[in-house]
Formats: sequence, C-alpha cells, structure tokens
Amino acid sequence: MQLFTERLSMRQINEVDWAIFLQLHREPKVLLHCFDEPKEVFVRQRFEQRLPAWYPSEQHPLCLAVINNETEQVIGVSGFTYDGITAELGYLFLPSYFGKGYATESLRAVIEWAWKQCGITQFKGVVTRGNKGSENVLSKCGLTLTDTLFQVHTINNELYDDLIYTLKV
Repeated sequence: MQLFTERLSMRQINEVDWAIFLQLHREPKVLLHCFDEPKEVFVRQRFEQRLPAWYPSEQHPLCLAVINNETEQVIGVSGFTYDGITAELGYLFLPSYFGKGYATESLRAVIEWAWKQCGITQFKGVVTRGNKGSENVLSKCGLTLTDTLFQVHTINNELYDDLIYTLKV
C-alpha cells in the first residue's frame, strides 16, 4: 500500500524504519506536547505492533513512513488506529519539517484513502492543549474541536487537557 501527494510518498513502515521511529520518540521538540520520553523497549513494542500488513479488519495501527519526494528521506510517520467505527489519527514529524505543511499534506491523503478505499467515515484526533501546530493540522484537514477532557494527560509531571477533534465524512 502506497500513497502519493505532490511532495510526499507514503508506505507502510518496515524494519528499516526502526531508527527514524525511535528518533521520533526521543526528539525533545517532538515530545514537548505529546508525551514523556518512553523507554526503548516500549517504543520497540509499538513499532512491532505496526509492522504487519494492515487491512480494515485489523486491530493494529496503520503506520506509514512519510518520505520527502525531493530528498527521498523519511521525515515522519502518519496513520491511524481503527476500532471498526472510528479511525484515531496520529502523526510525528522531525522538527526540521515542522510548520511546512507536511503533516497536513500527509494526513489529508491518509483520510482520503481511508474513506475512499476502506469506507471509514469517522475520524478523531486527540491533541494536548497548547499544541497549536497539531490543532492547526487537524483543523486544516477538516476536523473540528468537539470535546475537551480536562487534566487527563501528564507530561513532565504536569497535567494537561486533551482536545478531541472529530470528522464525519
């Protein structure tokens, strides 16, 4: 399975993507609004959950390596977890690619593919309050803020609100 946009190519992650996957879970600027730095064994477990081929009937996450067409380098990951009703979207990008529209471009392609090819019509994104970049990404992809879970997410021993964005197509 592959997806293509004007600037990006996406394919399901494989073993060669372990280093970038780990880097995305270690980079302080990536972690700032997401989560505390996880132990490597936990990251490896999450990575391995995402390796099997994905089909709409699968319960494991779909994780796509996002490749910059110009440099042919993996610049992040994008995808979702699907429970049979709603696809919960997720993405992580290297900081040097923040603010350049890559997350929005990749997520739009993922949503369109999931809808047209898999029949998924409900999407959700969960963002830590204060992560304005991700709030903008979700909004640009057509999701709207529909709920707030107060003081439910801890980063660096500090409680944060989770903002719930949704889209029905």
